[in-house]
Amino acid sequence: MKTKQISLLLGIMCFLLTVGIYVQIKTVNNSGTAVAKTNTENELRNKVLEMKEKYEKVYSKVENKEKELTTLINDASANDSTASELSERLNNINSLIGLSNLQGPGIIIHVSDSEDVDSINISDFVVHDWDLIMLVNDLCIAGAEAISINGERIVSTSAITCIGNVIKINDEKVGTPFEIKAIGSQERLYGALTMNGRYLEQLKARGLNVKVIRSDSVEVDKYNGIFKFDYAH
Repeated sequence: MKTKQISLLLGIMCFLLTVGIYVQIKTVNNSGTAVAKTNTENELRNKVLEMKEKYEKVYSKVENKEKELTTLINDASANDSTASELSERLNNINSLIGLSNLQGPGIIIHVSDSEDVDSINISDFVVHDWDLIMLVNDLCIAGAEAISINGERIVSTSAITCIGNVIKINDEKVGTPFEIKAIGSQERLYGALTMNGRYLEQLKARGLNVKVIRSDSVEVDKYNGIFKFDYAH
């Protein structure tokens, strides 16, 4: 009897020891995985910060060079009527293609996803890339002289695309809420968007949050990308 009890006790002790060893090994492996994951995240974070710092330094140099160029052009054209005319034409061209910060009267449109989302037809309650494209088209037809979406200047080569749940403008990610700024005649821009049958009316019908504000001072930032032509010469 004692022999059976001793055997049973030894069996229980062996089982508990095996469980303890398994738990310890599992804990060590999980800890190693967590440490490795943390190290990887830290490395990625450091690389992102490093690239951001390099970008900011390069962008700062570009801005300084642009200021120096502007100063040289102004100095050269100060006492030369021809140079002054060329300088004015250059400024007009930069404004037209989006390389200048602009300010003037116009409208500001705020568009965001609906707060009452239907899980079945969720697509109807969120802002899509084609919604922004349609609004930009209506603004262009109404004579907008400069347009931006969430700070991204719309130029001739701008692309508004949707990748998954993310909208990209000029290859930069932007998200709701969207703020569309347009410089031009307030009456024409406002009327073109709010009149019956226009696309803005469809957005409201879908339950999206839409607001149009007239402003005497709309600021549209310049395009910060690079113009690249593969076919035009």
